[in-house]
Amino acid sequence: MRRTTLAAAIGNTVENYDYAVYGLVATVLAKNFFPGSTPGAALLSTFAVFAAAFVIRPIGALLLGSLADRIGRKPTLVVTLIGMAVVSTLIGLLPTAASIGVAAPILLVLLRVGQGLAAGGEYGTAIIYAAEFAPAHRKGEMASRVQMGSLAGLLLGAIIVVGLSLGLGPEAMQTWGWRVPFLLALPLGAIGLYLRNRLGETPEFEEVKEVAEDLPTVDRKLWRGLLLIGVAATHAVGFYLAFTYVQNLIIQLKFSLVTATVVIGIALAVGIGLVLAGGRVSDRIGRRPALLIATGVIIVASYPLMAGLTSSTNPWALGIFAVLLAAAPSFYTGIAPITYIEMFPVHARGIGVSLAFNISVAVFGGTVLYVTQWLVQTTGDNRAGAFVLIGSAVLSGLTALALPSVLAPRAPRPAGRVAPEPA
Repeated sequence: MRRTTLAAAIGNTVENYDYAVYGLVATVLAKNFFPGSTPGAALLSTFAVFAAAFVIRPIGALLLGSLADRIGRKPTLVVTLIGMAVVSTLIGLLPTAASIGVAAPILLVLLRVGQGLAAGGEYGTAIIYAAEFAPAHRKGEMASRVQMGSLAGLLLGAIIVVGLSLGLGPEAMQTWGWRVPFLLALPLGAIGLYLRNRLGETPEFEEVKEVAEDLPTVDRKLWRGLLLIGVAATHAVGFYLAFTYVQNLIIQLKFSLVTATVVIGIALAVGIGLVLAGGRVSDRIGRRPALLIATGVIIVASYPLMAGLTSSTNPWALGIFAVLLAAAPSFYTGIAPITYIEMFPVHARGIGVSLAFNISVAVFGGTVLYVTQWLVQTTGDNRAGAFVLIGSAVLSGLTALALPSVLAPRAPRPAGRVAPEPA
């Protein structure tokens, strides 16, 4: 199981490493690709390009999710990993506006679109791959380990950005240092490709692949998809707000890029453990109760924590509030993956999970940075991000109340001690 979850998770690590690097160097990219704009407008433009990859993700999910149901999970994961690694490398080689003018932001948008197509099939297929190998009583835990790979990608991006910022200084980081993290996606992708090529197809897919064409269409598939979109709202908003937007917010509060990235790195390290805890708790008490607990905490705690964050005057207080603000969303993202999987039967799982999840990510995750930054600039209130997070939690909490109608029954935990799974 360890090799399986590692192979599944590493693609999410690459995917979120790419997204993290883009978000973490957003202020640098704004000056290189939108140099004629005011700082606020340039940052908005950079976030709009960030959103471009999310808008296209449902199309990637439609194509690659369908592929995962037809030819298998493993070959689809190989395709997505290659696509993400290659596109990220090309971003690292892209000339800036100073060299090629308006063509630079256009090419950046096109590459982000290509990245979104590949990413559209990655996450859903990866969590399905891990869960379909797992024993029934540990499916939540195994799916959450893939989600841990997502946070690990953000953490890796944060570590590399901090290291480069400290080692190179602001001027070198602005001129060429920002390219290095994007170029590192290529060797990271090569490692992931090696791991994925060593594994086989999932046993659950092997059982149904011969008869998949004769199986009935998923009943209430539209209802299942709508519920998944609602559940995924907090997953998408919480993930990108807590770990990408907050980093840029800290910089706007006049802290350095290094301080901001170290704070986010600590929040990510704590969050990785909370993701695993969320998956394990969902195996014990059920998906719906765990989701409701997490959304309740987010609704109650987000505003006071955001207020504390924005009023912090030293890095220690800043770190404490950033970690606490990210805690409940991290726990939530450990519960959500197995919830998505259990909404759909095996033969329709690839397309069902990938398409609905990526629609939610496009609508909520892809716009959260832009919407939150716009709210802050419009209202003059730098705590506005809390209301975005609270709104997503209200939506997901209400959606969770309807989940029993589509969730597969949870397998009982075996009595007594369970022998450890082989590596």
